[in-house]
Amino acid sequence: MHLLIRITTALSALNSVIISVFKYLALSAVAMMTAIILVQVFCRYVLNNSLPWSEELARYLMVWMTFLTLPVVSRLQQHAALQIVLGHLSERFRSLLHIILYVLIGIVIYYAFDKSYDFAVKGTRSLATALPITKAWSYTAMPVGFFVMGLVYLELLLLQIIQLIRPSTVTPPTSTTLDN
Repeated sequence: MHLLIRITTALSALNSVIISVFKYLALSAVAMMTAIILVQVFCRYVLNNSLPWSEELARYLMVWMTFLTLPVVSRLQQHAALQIVLGHLSERFRSLLHIILYVLIGIVIYYAFDKSYDFAVKGTRSLATALPITKAWSYTAMPVGFFVMGLVYLELLLLQIIQLIRPSTVTPPTSTTLDN
């Protein structure tokens, strides 16, 4: 049991660092997207000369922002959930249902990571339309996001296993524990 708690603590520390970095990167992507779109609007309507690369770069930033925020909301458990149903169940049965759910989510994440990794590798063979980069720069957001989501759900799974074995010893990460 002590080994399980130590592994969970180490994984929690790692996830906290990664999630903090992802939050700042996602915010930076939103800020850059906004700036690029504003510059594009200015160039198009004031200067009558649109930028050929702005739309594609903003789209790539949006993809990255999406896959950077997926692990963040997953760790904070801010995704859609059946709280109404789970709230009426006993603590042990709720933990058991969470374990089953996290295992199923882990399987889906594994397959999503595998397919998105192959997709990103294939993206190295095709160039972006208006930018001097390969499409892999955009496609890489998917396996990165899915990999970190896998780490997050592994942490949540281990927390639920500990909670099932020793009730009331573990508290899941919340937005107040992750704010920096």
